[in-house]
Amino acid sequence: MSEIKATFEKAGNMAKDFYLAQLGLAGNAFEQAEELVKTAEAKYKEAEGKVKDTYTKREEIFKGLVTRGEKVESDAKAKLEEGKAKIESSKADIVAKLKESRDEVKSKLESIKSEGIEGSLKQLREELEAGLEKVKAKIARKETEAAA
Repeated sequence: MSEIKATFEKAGNMAKDFYLAQLGLAGNAFEQAEELVKTAEAKYKEAEGKVKDTYTKREEIFKGLVTRGEKVESDAKAKLEEGKAKIESSKADIVAKLKESRDEVKSKLESIKSEGIEGSLKQLREELEAGLEKVKAKIARKETEAAA
């Protein structure tokens, strides 16, 4: 019996060792799971921080782009207004020069007309005087012929 008792004790010890080995395995698994959970939590927090940073940076970048867009828009409007003002100024200058040129042309046409009329009158007067001289010469000739 002592042999049976020793066998049972050995079997009991083996069962207990087997039980303890399984318990140790479960403990190791639990500790590894805890480490994995801690690692996962740390990575989650790190990723969450990166997401928040990215979100914050995205907001900053977006706001910066909006600000830049507003500046570009105001600069473009200012340049457009400046261009309009230059065009209006140039337009006024061109209109003034055209009016001045028109007035010069009118005065030249008037002088050409008056010179043309005066020239024509002068020519007619000269022709008339030449014709009158011929008539006077004929009359004088006829008078000398009649007196002779």
